[in-house]
Amino acid sequence: MGATMRHLPVTYQHGLRAGSYPADHRDPFDRILAAQAELESLVLVTRDHVFQDFPVRVLW
Repeated sequence: MGATMRHLPVTYQHGLRAGSYPADHRDPFDRILAAQAELESLVLVTRDHVFQDFPVRVLW
């Protein structure tokens, strides 16, 4: 069973969710990645510890 990859455009809903996160993490790219992972029920593959502060599942 292989992983499926697809293009995921940034939507208005992703932008709204990213903007609603607490202001203590200010990197807009991290916020968009977290919002996409959260709203699309995806697992974010990263070693970056900052994503512990977001309501997302992280692998690695």
